Amino acid sequence: MKKPIKYTPACAIIPYVLFIMAVCLSGHPCMAKEPLTWLNFGQIPAYIQKGDYTGKGFIDQTIQWIHKTALTEYEPRYLNVNHKRFNIVAKQKNNCYIGWKTFSDYRTFSDPFAIWFPSGIIIHKKKRGAFGPQGALLSLEDLIQRDDLKLGIIEDFAYAPQVLEILSAHQDAKHVYPNITPAMQIDLTMLLNGRVDYIIGWPSQPIVTEKLYEIPNEFIFYNMKEDQTYLYIGVSCGTCDTGKRVIQKINTMFKNPENFLKAQSFIDEWVVLSDQYKTLFRQTIVERQPHPLVTHMVYPQ
Repeated sequence: MKKPIKYTPACAIIPYVLFIMAVCLSGHPCMAKEPLTWLNFGQIPAYIQKGDYTGKGFIDQTIQWIHKTALTEYEPRYLNVNHKRFNIVAKQKNNCYIGWKTFSDYRTFSDPFAIWFPSGIIIHKKKRGAFGPQGALLSLEDLIQRDDLKLGIIEDFAYAPQVLEILSAHQDAKHVYPNITPAMQIDLTMLLNGRVDYIIGWPSQPIVTEKLYEIPNEFIFYNMKEDQTYLYIGVSCGTCDTGKRVIQKINTMFKNPENFLKAQSFIDEWVVLSDQYKTLFRQTIVERQPHPLVTHMVYPQ
């Protein structure tokens, strides 16, 4: 015998319908947000994708904060690229990234909201006798002449223009070791095990190596004569309508000077900010006054 069909009274359904409509109209969880793709270069400490500090890189945190503050209608998505693939993807319209003002024919760039350090020379302290005391200003041009010192570099990487000129002139030298790495930086364990004697890197790397991999910070960073220029950092998006809207929203967000300090705080977690950095940041970012030591990146296109 079939069971009788039970009908739910309309008066019982209406409250549920009203509840769902109220939720959708208030917080918009029922409406799909527009996806916004961010290019992820994998360069630590800008991006951290595994371990206890996943999502805590300074660009990771900046993107999350920008979405909560100014881009709430967009859903962030991430596309991993190495420096070679970046040269292709950066010419496409449907993505954004935080970094340099590059590929200007294809992209629109926000007002800068941070600066990044020049590259330099990193060694292990056991090699200090060959390089000089900590704090010395070294010359890559002089060092690369010494075939008894092995140099580690990233293959086809966009180093500073003068650095690229020197590396190009010595690309076939046996004591120059190009590395293919998606991380866009040389692993400092190569200095520990003696595979190379020095690398071109950034002042954040020794701190990162200790913090992420629990390797004692026994490395020395030297400033380099051939690269003493800080680089502006901002948001770059493709020239589609979405990209233009995103840039407009970010520029509006940074009309509040306190937001500059918030952006700097993410960098401060991963590198010791020198007095020179703080001075240049205040002048060029907060006060919007130019300085010859801060510029937009010259990128080989």
